[in-house]
Amino acid sequence: MAVQRTAGNAVAAARVQRVTDEERDKANARRERWAKRDIERGGTQPATSFTTHQTPFGPYNERPGRGGAPYISSNREQYPGTQGDDRYVREEESQFTGLIPALDAEHFHLLVEALKGGQLSEEEIEGLSDEQCRAAAMIMGVASAEAVREPGAIKHIRSALRRQANPYHEAPEFLNDYPQARIGGAQHEKRVRSGRTRRATPEVETILDASSSSDESTSNRRR
Repeated sequence: MAVQRTAGNAVAAARVQRVTDEERDKANARRERWAKRDIERGGTQPATSFTTHQTPFGPYNERPGRGGAPYISSNREQYPGTQGDDRYVREEESQFTGLIPALDAEHFHLLVEALKGGQLSEEEIEGLSDEQCRAAAMIMGVASAEAVREPGAIKHIRSALRRQANPYHEAPEFLNDYPQARIGGAQHEKRVRSGRTRRATPEVETILDASSSSDESTSNRRR
């Protein structure tokens, strides 16, 4: 028991210490570069009217929302027989539901590819249920709305979604990888930049896990 307790304490300490201040500073700098690049490219434009957008998974709707960021929705007419949700992750009766839990691990690479503007085949989409297609389309819409609220968000979201492709990465961990997804998290990036809070280990790892090619490039190709 004493050996197990010592080993457990060592693992816990390692988790606390695994992100250094240097790594956190690097993550902050990368996130700022993503934002600057998006702004220089004109950013993602806010919704000015009700519009339906098509994705490889199906449609989603947007309308002007508070603070300039679009409000994203979908409905049963677009996805007959589905329930739908509008939140990344929520807990109900000790069960996690929402957009992220609706998808299986193998679907997240498809979602990342779609967010990069890649073309998906019909065979790839056929593996998703109607409920999963609705969730994937909604995540694409919500990601676009996040980018209006905070430039650079989509690259951060893509990295968080890649981590969900690990079957051992639980759905609630997405909220640690991308804290803006939390209820009340919309101002997280502003709080970090102002020094009122700092990025925790999972978020730092998510940012540093993101592909670096476009991060350091002046190319206009979206990655």
